Order: sequence, then C-alpha cells, then structure tokens
Amino acid sequence: MGNIDLDSWSSVVAEKWEAKPSASFLRRWGKSSHELGQTSGDGSCPDIWELDNGDVAIIGSDLTAAYETRLPDWVSVDPG
Repeated sequence: MGNIDLDSWSSVVAEKWEAKPSASFLRRWGKSSHELGQTSGDGSCPDIWELDNGDVAIIGSDLTAAYETRLPDWVSVDPG
C-alpha cells in the first residue's frame, strides 16, 4: 500500500464528515460471518456494509477505546 499524500487528501475533504442516519444499506462487502462459518448465529455480526450515500457501516463490537491510542499520527477520533 502506498503512502498517503496528506496535502492532497485534505483538499478533497472540504467539510466535516457527519454520519447520515437516514442512509440505507446498499450492499454487504464480502460474505457474512455466517456464510464463512465463523458464527453459529444468524450471521448478524460482524458485518461491513456500503450505504447508499457512499459511507461504510461496520457492525460489531466498539473497539474505539482500544485502538485510539495506536492510530497513525495523521488519524484521530473526534469527540462523539
């Protein structure tokens, strides 16, 4: 994977991103955990979906606190 040109990236992101609760699920990325034989349940999670507005929804355990101190220097988690 190549390096990220942060100057170019910041010009692409012109406004603050906000989640859109009205977005609908468009398509699953990959197979469900049930299809992969990784769960005995109904395949509800973990899961990754593309939303109809281009956002991505990750369904699973919230591990923000476990990862936020190990993020790359150019990545941060805003409050909320």
